[in-house]
Amino acid sequence: MLELAQLLMSTAGFGLPLGILLLMSGRVKIRNELDTLIRILSAFCLSMVCSWLVGFGLFSGFSYVGLIGMGQSVGARIEQISSPHDLQTLFMFSVPPILVTAAMAERGNFVVGSVLVAVVALFVVPLSAHWGWTDSSAITGWVAGKGFEDEGGAVVIFASAGFVALAASLTIGPRSGRFPLNSKHPQGHSPTFHVLGAIVMVLSLAFVCAGQAEQVRAMPAVIFKVLLGSCFAFVSAMLLLILRKSKDIAMDLVTAGVAGGIALTAFAPHTAPASAALTGIFAGSFAIGLRRILSAVEIDDPGDLIAMFLSGGLISGLLAPVLWLGGGQGLLNQLVMQLTGIIAISAWSFGVTFLVAQLLFRFAGLRVSEGDEARGLSRVHFDMQSEPDFFLTQFMDNAHTQSGHEQAGKGQLSRLAIIFSQSIVDLRTETHRATERILSMSPDAKHGVAMAARIRLAENTLRVKSEDILLLLGGALDCDKMAVNGAGFLRWAKNVLEILMEPALRDLEQFTRHLPLQAELEELENIILAAADTVERCAHQVDLLGDLSDSQKQGFFSRDHKCDLAALLQEQSTLLQTLADIHNSPIQIDCPVDAGLIVAGDANAFKRILTLSAEGALNRLLSKDGKPVRIELREHTSGRHIVFECLDTGSALTARQIRAIIDPTTENHALEELGLPQILPLMLVARLVDAIGGELSLSSEHGLGTMLQCRFRMLHSI
Repeated sequence: MLELAQLLMSTAGFGLPLGILLLMSGRVKIRNELDTLIRILSAFCLSMVCSWLVGFGLFSGFSYVGLIGMGQSVGARIEQISSPHDLQTLFMFSVPPILVTAAMAERGNFVVGSVLVAVVALFVVPLSAHWGWTDSSAITGWVAGKGFEDEGGAVVIFASAGFVALAASLTIGPRSGRFPLNSKHPQGHSPTFHVLGAIVMVLSLAFVCAGQAEQVRAMPAVIFKVLLGSCFAFVSAMLLLILRKSKDIAMDLVTAGVAGGIALTAFAPHTAPASAALTGIFAGSFAIGLRRILSAVEIDDPGDLIAMFLSGGLISGLLAPVLWLGGGQGLLNQLVMQLTGIIAISAWSFGVTFLVAQLLFRFAGLRVSEGDEARGLSRVHFDMQSEPDFFLTQFMDNAHTQSGHEQAGKGQLSRLAIIFSQSIVDLRTETHRATERILSMSPDAKHGVAMAARIRLAENTLRVKSEDILLLLGGALDCDKMAVNGAGFLRWAKNVLEILMEPALRDLEQFTRHLPLQAELEELENIILAAADTVERCAHQVDLLGDLSDSQKQGFFSRDHKCDLAALLQEQSTLLQTLADIHNSPIQIDCPVDAGLIVAGDANAFKRILTLSAEGALNRLLSKDGKPVRIELREHTSGRHIVFECLDTGSALTARQIRAIIDPTTENHALEELGLPQILPLMLVARLVDAIGGELSLSSEHGLGTMLQCRFRMLHSI
């Protein structure tokens, strides 16, 4: 029964690499997610292979002066995994190699990084384990032979993993833009995966420690003590950060909680619950401090794994002599032995990894280029796209597989998407450079940090709006969908899309050129906000074009519903007034108070007609001093129709513009002269009115204004 329980607990050791994988998948940008997952999976597989071929022999072979295991051939190693403890050891051996590759996330070369992972798995981990663990009474490492206590691998595995990750991160340098702009706000796309990974790691630690118990009935108590230490670390960190009135506490809390669990691994079966709680408090506080120190000295710690593992492992190793109930040696001697073991294992782990990493960095290209980092490593290493900022480039690579007008269409539109993506990347890169330049010369560090946070917020706004427009362009790139409306409409839509995108691309280029000339952080913020506004306007116009394409299909809106237009206009009046305020122009809405103007059609279609008619009129008003846009809804004198009118006194529409509004594809030459941003809303209005069975008339004269009138058949209640 005991062996079965220990086997189950040892199998739970797989939760450590799984937890790290989940945690890291939530802490990297989406464009690097696939690369990060493959890195961690490959590190786990490499560690298993290296441990079986070489590492396990160096660890458990006959000890040569306590430094290295010798005497086991490769053929004999198939018999080595013969107990639950051996299986647990293999899982634990995978942790330092995984942390090495995690420390290089989002900027490390996959192939060269795998070489560093293999070195750690072959030489660093087995020798550290040989020194600190006693495999049998006849095979004793030199540190373990002096009384070093580390039954669960707090120093041998976890502190060692923290130091090898620290060496890799120091060598490869921080991610582009990580410091000082994002010092307190590390990027990531899924807090859910991050927290789930931390929970899986803590539970795995609890079960692994329970496997060290000598009786089955003692295992629940061990699990409880590990969870108790983790919870005390979390709560103490929460109280500490609340007292400091710190708002960016989420990542600190997760880091502290995992560190508290790691801190119990050296002595969980041999300590009291109160001691476990105290250990968790120490480890959690140390983890928060170490996380902030690493950020202050600009050492990039993706996922905060370095802070977690170093703080938990070191605290556990230092407190083991004090909190191990029934220890056999004097406290002072035991502390000396613990310090000796910690220093030796840490120095070996850090030194070897740092030396090999430096060689790979200088001569083999351990870090990818700045351009590859900006493109995303999922694309660079595996030719896979997973973020809207970059996925559209795939269309360009696949354009040669298309044929005829479809190939030309996709090539033309994907080129436009690539140009826009590159414009956003260039703008963000110049923003980071300008911010770092200005911060390095700023005499007021506090003001600089505050402004850097504001710039980061503005940059996130730009990023979100850019993703929106690229998702919309992704729909526009669906030539099969657009071709349903005919080849003529497809050609027209492609040309219109280029015209709509051209002002935004021009503005982004100008903003990028002006960024290096700025000397104040406030100026940088204003430029980024202006760029976000430009992209937002462009996204709205592309969205209208996509709706116009969809509206060409039969059944775009159903005519089987009923809608009270008077009630709908009253409901939308607040939105229309807000739209007028945004344009800084007046608007007047005349609508019957009582309901009863019932028409057949989809309410969503009528809402779009109301808002787009007002938008088209407001777009043409030259100043707020003119007459207001007047919107009126009334019953026709015949009693058979409902009339909706929108009158404005802005710039008059030309005859060519009116023809384009009624039938867009009739005007397919010199489109740049049509004023498409002004008339595109009215084009969609005309199609919506037709889709729900209404009639539209449009007249415009210079000096008098433009009148848009829609008539809908009125339904009489029976």
